[in-house]
Amino acid sequence: MDFSQTKFRASSWGNLLTEPRTKSEGALSVTCQKELIKIYNQVCYGRKKDIPTKQMDKGTICEPESIKLYSLVEGKLFYKNEEKLENEWFTGHPDIFLGDNIMNADQVDDIKSSYELDTFMPKLIESVDKSYEAQMNVYYDLCNCQGGNLVYCLVDCPESVLENEKKKLLYSMNVISEISPEYLIAVAELEKLLLFPDIDYRERVIKINVPRNDELIQKMKDKVPVLRQWLQDFHEKHMNLYPKSI
Repeated sequence: MDFSQTKFRASSWGNLLTEPRTKSEGALSVTCQKELIKIYNQVCYGRKKDIPTKQMDKGTICEPESIKLYSLVEGKLFYKNEEKLENEWFTGHPDIFLGDNIMNADQVDDIKSSYELDTFMPKLIESVDKSYEAQMNVYYDLCNCQGGNLVYCLVDCPESVLENEKKKLLYSMNVISEISPEYLIAVAELEKLLLFPDIDYRERVIKINVPRNDELIQKMKDKVPVLRQWLQDFHEKHMNLYPKSI
């Protein structure tokens, strides 16, 4: 197994960039090393651990609706990117873009469908997470783009997710049936939390600019050889624990 050409996903860089907290961690932090082991397991054994959540389900199902909402608010036509991109250092799959094509985009945005109002509104006062900053800058490098935004959209919970939540609610309540008055009241409250027809569409998008940071991009590129060498050393250590007879 040769890791000399390994490329690193945009979403991994938040962990890969973490710095060691103590000298005992060595050149790479424990967080970085654990992320590299996940990459190793995926490359060598095809194992990738994804734990689906209701928030993730909503994000996947509602992405087209969120793109439509964002386009409406901005008065621009955003294109959904269907291509997985890569260069010498990185791989990534940007969500949406403006421009003639994804490889020379004028703007690249990452769209996120917030699960409920209480997770949506705090985005107005939160600063950009360093993981997202790294991820977005990988996209910019892949797309030859000068900048973009994190875009949070508040759209209705999809019916499939809402029905699952209603079932969980029913199972958790000590009621006779689905027509029990107390259950119906609880369902109405649940729908109020997860459906938003009463909120103006212009109040349901929060856009946070993430500038291009060439210094950060170069820092990530400079770290790639170190990460590749760590993977190679780790692989050799693993293979030599119990060498296979020829």
